[in-house]
Amino acid sequence: MTKGIDVSSYQGRIDWTRVKPYIDFAIIRCGWGNNLERQDDVYFERNVEMCEKLQIPFGVYLYSYATTLDEARSEVEHTLRLIRDKKLEYPVFLDVESKRQMALPKEKLVEIVKYYCEEIQKEGYYVGIYASLNRFRSNLDSKELDPFDKWVAEWNDHFTYEGKAGMWQNTSYEELPGIRGRVDGNIAFYDYPKIIRDAGLNHLEETLKYHKGEKVYVSGDIYEESDAITVLREVCDKEYTIKATDNMEVAPYKVDGGYVKEDSVYKKCS
Repeated sequence: MTKGIDVSSYQGRIDWTRVKPYIDFAIIRCGWGNNLERQDDVYFERNVEMCEKLQIPFGVYLYSYATTLDEARSEVEHTLRLIRDKKLEYPVFLDVESKRQMALPKEKLVEIVKYYCEEIQKEGYYVGIYASLNRFRSNLDSKELDPFDKWVAEWNDHFTYEGKAGMWQNTSYEELPGIRGRVDGNIAFYDYPKIIRDAGLNHLEETLKYHKGEKVYVSGDIYEESDAITVLREVCDKEYTIKATDNMEVAPYKVDGGYVKEDSVYKKCS
């Protein structure tokens, strides 16, 4: 199990450097409702930038207001617009809790949620549903939603949801250095980064082939900076450990003592 938080503009400007030692991951709100720029979370880009910079694995959520399939389609487009160039090691979640949705007939709500999840899934992302324990036991209690992961809000010392769930929001009153006021705390039951990478989801492998902590071999130049301007030294078939993954086009991997280009890294055949 790993420990994380979920954040939005309500937390304001977060000092992620101070937060990092206390968490394993973050779920970041990208926005809410229809595909309108004014409904993007104003801190989304900064939160993502800091998590990427500090190597904090993250996923996202969109707060849903959809009551029709047309609105659900707009929410799909909203989500995809914001995550297209992001490297998500955790799922894309649809936050289902608005009062207008709870007023819908159960079958209609399930249809809307299922549509969103299937469309996000078609785009190659790992998708899930966030809701309270009571909602999963009532409005969202449907076999139609069984194929999608569940993130259950139950502010309690014990997790009592009887269905299959990958994440538990166990408190709304986490207090951490670097965040003014309180923040939601979460426990992930699954190793999402491994599951997502092994399944080839979230478009992670399009620019990132090796992962932090892996032993690799380098045959080529080692650069002083990630922009690959100053060459420190040339090596030939020497083993290194991946220290960080910068996702830079020129030199994406930080190894012991410098940065290396994608095409200079390889693994030996066993």
